[in-house]
Amino acid sequence: MSGHQLFAKARGDSVDQSLGDRCSAIASRWARTTYRAGDMGSRYDNAFAGIVELLGQRVAMTSDGIGTKIEVAERIGRFETLGFDLLAMVVDDLAAIGARPMAVSNILDVDDLDERVVEQLMSGLAEAAIACGVVVSGGEIAQLGSRIGGYGRGMHFNWGATAIGTAPRSTGGSWRDRLRKGDVIISMASDGFRSNGFSMARSILTGVFGEAWHGAHSSTGRSWGDVLLTPSRIFAPGILGISEHELVVHGAVHVTGGGIMGNLARLLDGTGLGAELGELWAPHPEMLELCDLGDVSAADAYEQWNMGNGMLLAVASERSAHVLTSLEDAGYRAREAGTVSGSGRIAIDATAWGHGELLLAIGESA
Repeated sequence: MSGHQLFAKARGDSVDQSLGDRCSAIASRWARTTYRAGDMGSRYDNAFAGIVELLGQRVAMTSDGIGTKIEVAERIGRFETLGFDLLAMVVDDLAAIGARPMAVSNILDVDDLDERVVEQLMSGLAEAAIACGVVVSGGEIAQLGSRIGGYGRGMHFNWGATAIGTAPRSTGGSWRDRLRKGDVIISMASDGFRSNGFSMARSILTGVFGEAWHGAHSSTGRSWGDVLLTPSRIFAPGILGISEHELVVHGAVHVTGGGIMGNLARLLDGTGLGAELGELWAPHPEMLELCDLGDVSAADAYEQWNMGNGMLLAVASERSAHVLTSLEDAGYRAREAGTVSGSGRIAIDATAWGHGELLLAIGESA
């Protein structure tokens, strides 16, 4: 797994993961040339967020978007939940390095404006921001005409955001230096696909159900459009609500592009440690159904989708019960999923849902 992941997340089956890693390395290399001595508060640490010193304050910052999930909203004409996806992608990246999100700015690039759609997007963004305690400090709506495309008629758009937050000096900008063999790995359950792997999901559904796949129903009775549009759970409030979270949590993994294997490998890279995961949350039924419909291998599924696990926390074993109680009291589903090991590899026991055991040596590509 590349150590230059700050700048890119793979978002679909059309993405060459190794090419994405190489392009991320290029972006990271050039970004590093812009820092002067003393400017950088911490090294990148294989994270999707970075930290700088501003007037004596450690400020964390990250940018991201919601990718092709937008097409699902275009297909079923419902846009008010996308704000939760956008906020989850950025504030949870900050929480994953121990930073407390404070404000977000967003940019909405459109072809032609539609007030109704803008109203749904921005009201949803405001609701998500209030839910996770951040301020929407600004943004831009840019009309770009034919530069933007999408599904069907109506306003088409791309939507991205930048989030900033404060990073306590006690974490050094990262928790990974605290990781120890024997730490318990706690998994926070996801509500759905979040905002990654949609290109592969759409490709499978189009091949099975045709162009109107969003109206077809899964085996659970829900339409595939509703399944894929399920808003992302925002994990930052739960993590930051753990008393003395900056000391209790030894490491955190936001399971987005690259899945459990790729994102956990970033945390463990360079530590000599591994992970044994025998009690993860089971994949959502629709994820398993997509695996069957598209003949998706376990390795591809766990690289593209979160497979039911949205955030992983490594905590000292004696504090695990405290963390679980805190998260559950805050309304999150959380469980002990495994432990940090000294093996230098990640092992996932997925036999309960027909995938056997998955292995990844730290340093390999997921």
